[in-house]
Amino acid sequence: MTNGDNIIIASIRGGETKAFGQLVKRYGPSLMVFVGRIVGVQEDAEDVVQNTFVAAFQHLKDFDPQRASLPTWLQRIAYHEALYHLRKHRRQVELPLNISDDIPDDLPEDTTAQQLDEAIQQLSPEEQTLLQLFYYDGRSLKEIAYITDKAGQATAREVSRLSSQLFRIRQRLRIILTHIRNHE
Repeated sequence: MTNGDNIIIASIRGGETKAFGQLVKRYGPSLMVFVGRIVGVQEDAEDVVQNTFVAAFQHLKDFDPQRASLPTWLQRIAYHEALYHLRKHRRQVELPLNISDDIPDDLPEDTTAQQLDEAIQQLSPEEQTLLQLFYYDGRSLKEIAYITDKAGQATAREVSRLSSQLFRIRQRLRIILTHIRNHE
């Protein structure tokens, strides 16, 4: 966490609630991008980010810089808010992967972007977001474990579970892609 973040958090915890606006200004744009990739609709992303900052303000006393950086903590809240929003509105995530750079390792090399997008749309929002965090955002498994686990436990067991889950998602994508390619 930056020294500026420390000062802002200390002043908010000390009763200067207006200082929270500085955090919104600093981290709002990156959260909009992150949430926008999950929910896909600008207005929905704005609502989710707003809910994220409300929840962050309400739980700022729980923030522990030893467990995660402030941006990761905010992204964790945003992740859960976005999934709640998707479940509530039963929407699928559109995950923009650059096929040449970010194709998961064990998918066929001649997979087209359209085929990959079609396959990804058949995954759950949670699975799509895991792919986004790992391939698109370049997050480590430990960071993803912290962001996605409801208890915020980035334990070795959780990281291992997440690694296995990503492997199963890639296997599922390969199967879906095979089905798509056989029906074209």
